[in-house]
Amino acid sequence: MLSGVLLVLLSFLLVEVVLEAWVQTLFSTTTVDVATNRTIEDLPAWPKQIKNAVYLILLATTALVVLISNRWRDFTTKADIAVLVLGVVLALAGLTNGSDLSLTAQAGYVYLRGVIVFYAWRAARPDKKQIRWVLTPVAVLVVLNAVIALLQFLFGMNAYLILGWNNMTWANINRAHALMDHPNHLGHFLTIALMGLLCWFVVKERIGWKWWLAFGFLALAMSASQSRESALGFLGAAIVIAFIRRGRYAVIASATAMVLVFSVGQVAISDENRAELERRLGGVLSALWLPSGAEDDDFCVETNEGCDKDKGIPEREVRVLYAQQGLKLFVKRPVLGYGIGQFGGIAAYTADPKWYADTRFGPEGFQLYGSNEKQVDSFWLHLLVETGLLGVLAYLTWIFFLAWPLLRNAWGDRRELWKQDRAGPTTLWGIAVIVFGGLVAVLSPSLEDPVFPALFFTVVGIAWVMLSRVATPVAAVVETTEPADEPTARRTDEEK
Repeated sequence: MLSGVLLVLLSFLLVEVVLEAWVQTLFSTTTVDVATNRTIEDLPAWPKQIKNAVYLILLATTALVVLISNRWRDFTTKADIAVLVLGVVLALAGLTNGSDLSLTAQAGYVYLRGVIVFYAWRAARPDKKQIRWVLTPVAVLVVLNAVIALLQFLFGMNAYLILGWNNMTWANINRAHALMDHPNHLGHFLTIALMGLLCWFVVKERIGWKWWLAFGFLALAMSASQSRESALGFLGAAIVIAFIRRGRYAVIASATAMVLVFSVGQVAISDENRAELERRLGGVLSALWLPSGAEDDDFCVETNEGCDKDKGIPEREVRVLYAQQGLKLFVKRPVLGYGIGQFGGIAAYTADPKWYADTRFGPEGFQLYGSNEKQVDSFWLHLLVETGLLGVLAYLTWIFFLAWPLLRNAWGDRRELWKQDRAGPTTLWGIAVIVFGGLVAVLSPSLEDPVFPALFFTVVGIAWVMLSRVATPVAAVVETTEPADEPTARRTDEEK
């Protein structure tokens, strides 16, 4: 019964994280700041409060299931030990660098809340039918978001307004975000679904044209978000799957080509997308030519109104400027960083909206260069500055042990070639999502944002569950020389 409760909560949580931003917008109130004549959107807090309550109920129910079923030994793997070590390192980084107990707990929760989903899946240990039941609402949302994304791309501003969106930042540059508040969130969501289809394709003997049509439809919708990190992340994951699978290269190449062609095609046919990409690439080159700290104190950006041409400098990409500043900060405190909840994360912003003014980050604090984002875009940069090298190594070690059982099952022993067919689509999907998550975290705060962790650890959790249900040893797969009517040849799957 409790396992059933876990599955209901997991299904609800996955729907909630996808719809949370849209629900907040629907119930928001807007006011106009008279001084600046800017519209301020006041978002309700209760959707996030519901989500946090579900996380905590999941955690308590998971612990209860493990306690009642006496399965605690199932949770003593190397990955479980590694996440405990990571938690200790995060706590040390916070408590030794000025973060009080409350801030350390809040920041640690943001870093690791997705892990609750991973343990809930392992505690529930559902079968294939139950997994389909949990993921059915999510599949509906995948299709719905894909349809809306294409409508937003085709019809522009009106397709955003009709859904109640007030912020037209992304509509103005023709980047679809459907029912999510950021195009990258939509890109991550649809790309995870695309990778699931690809991993199913590579283990299936024949793929019908309808499935290829469905894949193309999702790839086209993903390209409407113009989430470049999602397209590159898919490419990286596809290369890893091709290397592990050791076959079906034509299928993998066809799927990858479809994703990349659609993504490039969106840029080619959209003036707004093309102008935005040119601006961003130019900003990267400008930031490398004139790095953070090299400008004069009274500089201004050339594209800003009223900027003196003699003092104007080219517009620069803030991600590069942040990385340049962050690496300088890391050199000063390389071991345990500046403490969790202190730099560039949502916990730091909640505790102090002006976290960047801390003089430990420089004489004038950490320079945002006009960005109005609440946190630093790169997860890995955020982790490096807050926890130092020790924190990054602990996190990477944990991710490695999450992937290792899946890799070992998928790759097998090269001397026993039949092992390459053992890996099912969920095992490959888990590997692909881990690779994808690590890559997109370079350019986004994905591994700690409100949406991605629940999706990420759902796929990894399902992969672990299905791997634990493989009861047939490899030796039993090999045909025996005994007659077919012998009892040893007629063992049921349960006996095996």
